[in-house]
Amino acid sequence: MDISEAVTTEHASFDPETRVSKLRGAFDEEILTNAILVEGEEVEGVIPRKELLDSHHDPEEKLRTIVRSPPRVSRTEDVRETARLMVESELKLLPVYEGTQFYGVITDHAILNLVLEHLDALNVEDVFTRDLISVKPDDTLGRVINVLRENDISRVPVIEETEAIGLISVFDLVEFIVRKMDRNRGGAPDGFDGHAGAGSSSGYRSHPGFGDRSGESARMLDLPARDVMSTPVYTVTPETPLNEAVDEILGTEYSSLVVTNPNGTPTGIMTTTDVLRALTVDEESYMDIQVFGVEHLEGGLTRADISSRIEKIDEKYQNMDILEANVVFHEHQERQRGTPLLLVTVRLFTDQGRFVGSAEEYGARPAFKEAAAIAEGNALEDKSRKHPGERRNRSSSQTKKLLSWWRTAE
Repeated sequence: MDISEAVTTEHASFDPETRVSKLRGAFDEEILTNAILVEGEEVEGVIPRKELLDSHHDPEEKLRTIVRSPPRVSRTEDVRETARLMVESELKLLPVYEGTQFYGVITDHAILNLVLEHLDALNVEDVFTRDLISVKPDDTLGRVINVLRENDISRVPVIEETEAIGLISVFDLVEFIVRKMDRNRGGAPDGFDGHAGAGSSSGYRSHPGFGDRSGESARMLDLPARDVMSTPVYTVTPETPLNEAVDEILGTEYSSLVVTNPNGTPTGIMTTTDVLRALTVDEESYMDIQVFGVEHLEGGLTRADISSRIEKIDEKYQNMDILEANVVFHEHQERQRGTPLLLVTVRLFTDQGRFVGSAEEYGARPAFKEAAAIAEGNALEDKSRKHPGERRNRSSSQTKKLLSWWRTAE
């Protein structure tokens, strides 16, 4: 199954010289969802919404300084490979090409719409994230932002005692901040076009600018989570067929559902990323150690070397078992004497939680070595720390269940 039917030519784009403040304002537009495609004379990259929560970004900073280089996909790319690229790049929108020509974009929701009818082979329990991270209604907005950053997540439920009463996403935060700043500071009504922003389809509205935060941001950070959260919270049980759960996600403003036990107590969360990850499973790649971006392996580094290093970490700590490991290689454009700058991320899914290490180095071997050392150090530093994404060790029959729906789809 390829993605051609799910690709769209409608997207929002900005010139690389556009100010960050203008992008913040644009994200308040309903038509914009997870990311903005940035174009100069050609596609330069994507900026995820959560990037704008970084307090270090000056409003006058140019977009080209924060843009992320996404993987390219062909208009007829396999849907599993596209899902894999979204998961490993942590981007919900990717540029699509017809040969060497930019054609359009593909989003996470478009992929889920494409495969929806085939998802009845799975249940929510096959894909959802356990070890739920949450905040309380009276937690400050500053704490909420820190929770999202520290755990590298894009949404968090608001729990009061044993009930989920709201959900706060990056979308909510950016929209809230922009709305407050517009109300208090005002701005020019030129919207997108004043700084070379444009939409590929009609209907894009102008909106006020994003003024200087001044002392207003400090006051906003003290506001309680209940003032920012979205309601109602959509919930689902582990036994719910996955196609029904995904259909509910596609019909709401959210990209997630809170998973509850029979008593209604929240026990986890299911996001579009969880579902995309399930789509990447096949007989060859569903291994304890998965390597993404293998085309960037060079300098003598092999899959066997990677497996050996992960296995040494597993053997080193008797009180921790690694259930699964993901190693992601992402190449930047920068080179040093012909050797590309690589970002390598090592994710260890263990019975003690999830531990991550990332490093940027020139060459695959040094980058992987440093990332693995950081992941190992994080696991050693605090084995009791939990992270969303902890996996159960699936049985052979469960793995076959995850694979079977693809045979039906194809």
